[in-house]
Amino acid sequence: MYHLKCDREDVSPKIVVCGDPGRTSKIADMLDNLKLVSGNRGLLTYTGKYRGERVTLSTTGMGTPSAAIVMEELVMLGAKAVIRLGTTGSISNLVSLGDVIVPNEAIPLDGTSRAYMKIGGTPFPDMEFSNSIAENARNLGLRCHRGKVCTSDTFYLEEQRDSQYWALKGALSFEMECAIIFILGKLRGFVSGAILTTTGMIGVHDRVLDNSTTYRSVEKSAVAALKTLVEYNLPNMP
Repeated sequence: MYHLKCDREDVSPKIVVCGDPGRTSKIADMLDNLKLVSGNRGLLTYTGKYRGERVTLSTTGMGTPSAAIVMEELVMLGAKAVIRLGTTGSISNLVSLGDVIVPNEAIPLDGTSRAYMKIGGTPFPDMEFSNSIAENARNLGLRCHRGKVCTSDTFYLEEQRDSQYWALKGALSFEMECAIIFILGKLRGFVSGAILTTTGMIGVHDRVLDNSTTYRSVEKSAVAALKTLVEYNLPNMP
């Protein structure tokens, strides 16, 4: 693969993707028999075992253009189930710092997702898969919400007016990658889902990018994602 520099045998069909390479590395510590199979362009990709099952962790970078490139290459490498493990900014008074969101739809406000939708993709995750993620999150004690998120091209541009508009439309938060992952899941034939830790409150007060509460939620979210992957029976796989 031109960007990931991985071969098919390097990658498991079951994958957790993170936007942040630092988060990818931290989650990698949860795996046994760990191998860094690529670090090209900072797109760290690890493969190891979780509870005896082979899984891969890969970095998408920030935003849908980078995520689309990584996901297309992971599909060519045999991806069959993908969970985005990320962070998000709440626009709902129902969602607090440290809460997690398991989306059931991503509103595509970005250009990449809309381009892919022209050839038939839809911004919905696999619902059975997402239900399993949410169940595992709740079993770990996380406060978990289901609903729509907005996938945006920008991080600093969402002003209070925009957040209020989308909140009235029923969206819970803004993030930057889910829509393209869900769309490519439909187009390329892999199951997709996401679990997002709330690290900020858009339009309410200063963004909180990292604290002990959000860090613990990210760790537990990683466990929920990995547990879902190893328990999920993929079609045509034992």
